[in-house]
Amino acid sequence: MNDEMRLRVLVVDDDPDTAESLAALVGLSGHDAQVALDGRSAIRLVRNDDFHLVLLDIGLPDMDGYEVARRLTLLGQRSLSIVALTGYSSDEDLRRSDGAGLDHHIVKPCGSDQLQRILDEALTKARGA
Repeated sequence: MNDEMRLRVLVVDDDPDTAESLAALVGLSGHDAQVALDGRSAIRLVRNDDFHLVLLDIGLPDMDGYEVARRLTLLGQRSLSIVALTGYSSDEDLRRSDGAGLDHHIVKPCGSDQLQRILDEALTKARGA
């Protein structure tokens, strides 16, 4: 993979404005972003397409983000990074993220520098797969 590689990022959030804003920021960073508004849609999209990164809200309407992460992890896509991007911030939330196979648990709001670090790490992982 060359230096011009563009990540394929799936933004999963039940708030359409939040999801679209985050997708726009990903696009401004030079990567491709798609939006899913619930867990089932996210799982279907990842199963049917080649994403490198999932930015995942925990409080989704149909299943929580921990369950989405567990199901995505079972797909066995080595180059896929899954990052919780959520308002949930308790120690229990962090433990649940670890147990669900999330690569990171980031508490909203996420600044542009923090988002860029997430994208850079996902790019490194994708290149190594």
